[in-house]
Amino acid sequence: MVASVAFNSCEVEQLEAEENNLEESFSRAPEKGCETAFAFYKDGCFLDDGFNRWGWSIGPLKADSKQEYDIYQAAGKCDISKGQLIGSLYVTYSEDGSVNVDYNAKSGYQFFETHLYVGNDKYPTLKNGKPTVAPGKYPYKHSFPDEESSDSFKINDMDGDIYVIAHAVVCPKKKN
Repeated sequence: MVASVAFNSCEVEQLEAEENNLEESFSRAPEKGCETAFAFYKDGCFLDDGFNRWGWSIGPLKADSKQEYDIYQAAGKCDISKGQLIGSLYVTYSEDGSVNVDYNAKSGYQFFETHLYVGNDKYPTLKNGKPTVAPGKYPYKHSFPDEESSDSFKINDMDGDIYVIAHAVVCPKKKN
């Protein structure tokens, strides 16, 4: 059975714009071999929620929790056997409402960009109220012209259960 999805022209334009944001990210990557990567969560595949992009939403997470997640690059269709483990993500959600998120690359890899969503909904929403998984639309972003092996974010004033989506553009480490 083949499922069909109908889009009106505004939705198609929005999806194309989201794809362009990600493509622009890759075109700025300084080396060939850069890949998109997401923190893995077994039950959080975007494809299972009807999106046309692989990646994972982590959660819900409760306050006073500390978790570690693997980061995979090139795991198309959320199949980690097709991807490469490139690092770890550490999420600490404190009772005071602060959330610390730390990206750490394995030896041989570097981050060119990181994109992060933390919120009470499983996915961030666009201005039109529709959920999105486009990394360029996540509210927290860093880019590194010289690439970095780690990155950190601190988000305050969270309350209740939260979700996290952690994306990165990962490149092979430059050889000196």
